[in-house]
Amino acid sequence: MTSAFDPSIFLDATFTEALVKRPPMPIGDYTAIIGEVKGRNWQSKDGSKSGGAWDMPLTLQVPAEIQAQLGLKDPVLNLRDSIMLDLNESGTGLDMGLGKNNKLRKYREACDLNKPGEPFSARMFTGKVVIVKLGHEIFEGEPVERINGVARPA
Repeated sequence: MTSAFDPSIFLDATFTEALVKRPPMPIGDYTAIIGEVKGRNWQSKDGSKSGGAWDMPLTLQVPAEIQAQLGLKDPVLNLRDSIMLDLNESGTGLDMGLGKNNKLRKYREACDLNKPGEPFSARMFTGKVVIVKLGHEIFEGEPVERINGVARPA
């Protein structure tokens, strides 16, 4: 499917409407589908630390009553969670030591992908259904959604 969108047209377009902030989703548990995981490198602002991360796109299913309450047109909401990876000493692989990569372990358990002896790769998350625990944090004085945990669907 091709899009009729031409980005060059919007560079010179003018608008008079103000953009309106969407109210945050209520705190609670939501069903979500994991999209295509992306890997990235990161470095702290002061340059003292660096590492790898996996970004987890999540498509949340918005219940009809919340959709109506917030005035949302779409029955889904796209959010992103990130897993900061604990790497081994050489920085070439995951640290599989006791208590390492806890957030990754929780995602793997939620997707039934944390079984000893069975192969695993991040791409196996794509399309998996999880329950996300949605919370709020204050950013620049306003509440924003934050993924506080994941679990296996009942």
